[in-house]
Amino acid sequence: MSDPSIARLPVRDNIKRRIRLLRQNNQMVKEPNDPNFASVPIPLTKTIRNDQFLRCDTGPGEDRILIFASDEQVDILQDTEEYLVDGTFNVVPEIFYQLFIIHDLFRDHVVPLVYALLRRKNAETYRRLITEILNIAPRWSPDTIMLDFEQASMGAFRTAFPNVLLSGCYFHRRQSIHRKLQELGYQNQYQTDPIFSHNIHKIAALTFLETNSVINGFERLSIDLGDGYEDILDYFEGIYIGRLRPNRARRKPMFEISFWNMNRRTTQSSMRTNNSAEAYHRRIGSVFQCAHPTLWVFLQKLIDEENGIHAYILHICAGQTPKKKKGNKRLERRLLNLVTNPHGDVLVQLDSVTYNISL
Repeated sequence: MSDPSIARLPVRDNIKRRIRLLRQNNQMVKEPNDPNFASVPIPLTKTIRNDQFLRCDTGPGEDRILIFASDEQVDILQDTEEYLVDGTFNVVPEIFYQLFIIHDLFRDHVVPLVYALLRRKNAETYRRLITEILNIAPRWSPDTIMLDFEQASMGAFRTAFPNVLLSGCYFHRRQSIHRKLQELGYQNQYQTDPIFSHNIHKIAALTFLETNSVINGFERLSIDLGDGYEDILDYFEGIYIGRLRPNRARRKPMFEISFWNMNRRTTQSSMRTNNSAEAYHRRIGSVFQCAHPTLWVFLQKLIDEENGIHAYILHICAGQTPKKKKGNKRLERRLLNLVTNPHGDVLVQLDSVTYNISL
């Protein structure tokens, strides 16, 4: 689309003013305070271009699901294979629990395609969501999905797509380690003690070792770090490595190494996908600008966001290349070099990788 064509797209105007006008024209019902409202007002079911946006409303009830996607987004969803799914919580109206977003790797850009308001975070909710999306987009058949470290969503996607390759999002894994540090009372030490923070990053760096080197790396690192790291190492072992049995064999961890390992994926598109996920995670907060808006305000902001995504897709189709910060490019090149040409000693490799990552 040419610049003049893009210029003809509707301009974003004041959200509150639009909602006020809708109310004055008796097009808007009262803001709901529970999930039992009758329906979404028609003006909030369309894109700014007047295409259908609300694709599914399961109806009043405690397990209500609302799914939004434009015609354009549905088409892309059915014609690509690599996805990232992510939930966000602070921007969601109080009568829902999370905004679940399905992103796609579209021409090397990470683009949000489906927005779902969910009341729950359990396997049944995710199964229902996937079923409804398949009703909307019957040709949706993902090859790979990068997702959060959440058993319920992992199980639902595996059931729906038995051949899909699931992989853990490095951004979320970093977050989980950081949250555990805070829970264990190490946040101040992490922020003020550079040696301690560097050593914590070595634990996170295990994800960049070859899969068959991770356990050896963890065991060597556990001995090398010594006192002061037992709590975080114990957590990491139980969740990501697997605890030792009396016969020295390891139990199955909560998340298998193949799920969270980034070694091979660093040579592909996964680091870019992860960085884009992190950037959009930050962006979505700035889009809504407040925690837990009312549902009608939330939906109008979501409609505006979709219009911005529409313009973004047009630019991608016109040949726009992904933008990368110089710092990210440099770190990606260094990580790629370390992964493809690793140091012979696993502790040296972990130390080297650590200079290129953070929590």
